[in-house]
Amino acid sequence: MLRRFLVLALVLAVAPAALAQAPTFPEATHKSGKLAHVAGLPVLTVQGTPEEIGEQFGVLAIKNAPGIDALLAQFLKDTKQEEAFEGIKVLSKQLKKNLPKDHLAEMDAAAKAAGREPDLLYFANTVYDLSSGMGCSTVIVEPGRSATGNTIFARNFDWMNSKGIDRHTLVVVWKPKGKKAFATITISPLSGCVSGMNEDGLAVTINEIHLKQSKDKPSFNWKGTPTLSLFRRVLEECATVAEAEALLRKAERTSTSCMTACDAKGGAVFEITPKTIVARKAKNDVCCCTNHFCTDELGIGQKCDRLPKLEALQGTEEKLGIEDVFQSLHAVNAGKFTLQAMVFEPKARMLHLKLGDTVKSATVMKATTLDLGKLFKDEQSTKAQ
Repeated sequence: MLRRFLVLALVLAVAPAALAQAPTFPEATHKSGKLAHVAGLPVLTVQGTPEEIGEQFGVLAIKNAPGIDALLAQFLKDTKQEEAFEGIKVLSKQLKKNLPKDHLAEMDAAAKAAGREPDLLYFANTVYDLSSGMGCSTVIVEPGRSATGNTIFARNFDWMNSKGIDRHTLVVVWKPKGKKAFATITISPLSGCVSGMNEDGLAVTINEIHLKQSKDKPSFNWKGTPTLSLFRRVLEECATVAEAEALLRKAERTSTSCMTACDAKGGAVFEITPKTIVARKAKNDVCCCTNHFCTDELGIGQKCDRLPKLEALQGTEEKLGIEDVFQSLHAVNAGKFTLQAMVFEPKARMLHLKLGDTVKSATVMKATTLDLGKLFKDEQSTKAQ
């Protein structure tokens, strides 16, 4: 009887830990690519030509992903897109021709290496343009208000919390031949940029804006570069916020969005439509963004309860540090839909990342700190907070 009791006690003690450590990407290498767990966080490094990077990403981030078919099915169900999916895939193929050639070659190589139809990757990388429901909140604290003396960039990523999506989150360090090294915080099989920072310390993130929420009344531009690929181009090619703005203005843009961009000197929110781009600068060294346009040129007077909470930071003289901006992110979290919360330090090339579990907000979790500068140089340095 005592033995049975001890066995039962052991099972009950171990079970919660086992549940907390659900299967994720296994540690593995493939040619020049490597996936390692850093303080429990999957970190994938890929490098080389588009075809080489695609093969590495396909094997390590798609083929080895834990139940990616189940995740796709659950995501479509949760977003009520099951019946529309075939039509969305047709539309994603229409945008395929507008992808940068190197991104397209990479996707095709990834699909082949993973044994998947390329449609899966085309859908993932046009999901923002055709069917997204992203939320998100961002805050830039410029050096004049920063407790560290350097720019701090904080960001919540809010999205559908489909079962299993937390196990598909990873940090990818990209080292494309002839371009800048950069890192994205992503969900497999998405290879575009939702949130990321490059070797020069330029960081960018996306905030969703619906097409009808713009004063310039734009139409969807079927000649535009899919948005997440366009944002990735900024990391691959630009060193500063000014260079990012120049690239965005020259590019064909599909739809509406906000890009919050930040470098070591400071940042801005770019309110983007297929017709117009307006830059919104910091007030009292703080710049904020949620999910509507705010400028006179594009805003339609829409409000949300999150933006005033962030804009309150503009009305004080308080110096803000890493924990302060994490607390600001927590104040505007979307509960179980806040899948990621992060703080970038552009000058130091540091990333502080919290991941939600689809039940609790990422903002209540512990942060893992990645020294991206060292990862860009093939040196590994991390710590859990």
